[in-house]
Amino acid sequence: MLYFGRMKGRLLIVYCLLCTVYCFAQLPDCDIWLLDIKDSSGQTSFHNPVNITNRKGYDNQPAFSPDGKYILYSSQKDSAGPTDIYKYDLKTGKNTLFTNTPTSEYSPTFMPDGKNISVVMVESDSTQRLWKFPLDGGKPSPVMDQVAFIGYHTWINKDSLALFVLSMPAFTLQIFNIHTQKPSLVGDSIGRCMRMKDDKLWFTTKAGRFQNVFELSFKNKQATLIGMQESEDYCFYKNSLWSISENSIVSGFMNSKDGAAEIADLSKFGISKPTRIAISPDGKKLAVVSNK
Repeated sequence: MLYFGRMKGRLLIVYCLLCTVYCFAQLPDCDIWLLDIKDSSGQTSFHNPVNITNRKGYDNQPAFSPDGKYILYSSQKDSAGPTDIYKYDLKTGKNTLFTNTPTSEYSPTFMPDGKNISVVMVESDSTQRLWKFPLDGGKPSPVMDQVAFIGYHTWINKDSLALFVLSMPAFTLQIFNIHTQKPSLVGDSIGRCMRMKDDKLWFTTKAGRFQNVFELSFKNKQATLIGMQESEDYCFYKNSLWSISENSIVSGFMNSKDGAAEIADLSKFGISKPTRIAISPDGKKLAVVSNK
């Protein structure tokens, strides 16, 4: 259900105190793959697949740096230990530790200020808040100290965030000003993937086995239904939206006139049960998470 525009500025985090940290419980065994994207005569193809993590354990949530030179991702090296953020250098092919804390960090996201990344940190008491780490090193600090129960996030601009909040009975999408820390509720039953495109926020809501895709305009405070797809994981490539369908990447929406067209069968590369996908800023690289 969507509420934005009818409940402006109202805090509605339903039964959050009952929420557990199930969003990150029992981490799956997964790897991150990197592929080259090529366009020729209007056809998109994928080449040179490389498993950039290639180990047993949790490696997930890839995010390309704004200059496209490296990828940050969340990794759990010890199955009984916390997760940290790691850095994969596309030129050297080396993975290095980026954060090293006794807490767990997830969802590395480059901030609009160009100086920090934001992460969802699971603190020692299991509180999930948003923290920032300087790109050039230094101590982390909370982005919003009064806002907890955060599952996922994306930046709208330097002052505003879209948050996937761990509410009960359904997860909610809320917009926060980081200075006032006051929210506006957008809707519930949302998917984990939120992305900005052309100053509009894209997100999904559950529709049975499928996902409705919405585009939220901040000018008129209206959310428009764009289409339907199978997965909550998606990304933008030029003027297209790519999403996951079983072991494939598809372009377009399943309820459109032409339907969703398969552009890649990832199983032929050894990639199974794909989930999150990300595209480099120059559109030449695809990162995809493969589950074992």
